[in-house]
Amino acid sequence: MQAPLIADALFVLRQHSALIFLSTLSILVSQAQTANGQGKMPPYPLDVAAAEDGTIYVADRYLPGVWKWKDGTLSVFFQGSPKYRTPLNAARAIAIGPEGEVLVADTSTRDIYKVTQDKAEPITGGKIGMPMDIAVAKDGSLYIADLELRRLFRIEAGSQEPQELAAVNPRGVGIGADGKVWVVSQQKAQLQIVDDSGKVEAVVADRKFQFPHQIAFDKDGNAYVTDGYAKAVWKVTAGAEPVKLVSGEPLVGPVGITAYKDGLLIADPKARKVFQLSLDGKLTELFEIKQ
Repeated sequence: MQAPLIADALFVLRQHSALIFLSTLSILVSQAQTANGQGKMPPYPLDVAAAEDGTIYVADRYLPGVWKWKDGTLSVFFQGSPKYRTPLNAARAIAIGPEGEVLVADTSTRDIYKVTQDKAEPITGGKIGMPMDIAVAKDGSLYIADLELRRLFRIEAGSQEPQELAAVNPRGVGIGADGKVWVVSQQKAQLQIVDDSGKVEAVVADRKFQFPHQIAFDKDGNAYVTDGYAKAVWKVTAGAEPVKLVSGEPLVGPVGITAYKDGLLIADPKARKVFQLSLDGKLTELFEIKQ
């Protein structure tokens, strides 16, 4: 077997193993939380979202639930349960809807929730697999990167019915300034654009990233991808090769990313911090999450 084929086979095997590991780990963590009492696990902030008023929300797998950062103060916005298969037991991704609503993807219950301080309202009724990332279009349509089913799904505004768009094995999803939907894929083409008819266009056709997670954009249409293994954030400009905007310490394993003011926010679960990143590559710690 040729070396490239061996590499591709190992990559696919690694993804299968990662999915099994993720499911098993979720159950074990929930059991440990239940046995030891809520709040015993260390913080693990996987994703971050920013509202128009500057309030920052963080999805934390081990809280479990959502943190809120406002006026320099960190507080619990929604506290999930340590019991497996309960809302936000495994909060993975977070986004802000067109009306300011907080939307959270939960792999424990395999659903997306509209979350307030008082309740978490399921959107799909468990009609999807494991949602690893979500993105919201201007019209309110929701796009879901489903790791388990290896599909990109779309839920039209006002609907609760997921529609399959493309079998692109997505890990992350984002919407550019032009409204195009970009996918961080586990396929050989690691960055793709998918339209609402399911047509796929490769942007990064080869494996340039080590282990990419999520994607965000600036107002000029440049894309930024977090890479946990490389401890980096990549910048992707049309017609050019991806380049590392920042890498190494203080980043440990960046996952979540979103646009914020004139730059970006980065959620790093291994550092247990949220960073602010300027578009010229200046990285500063915004806040650390401590129990």
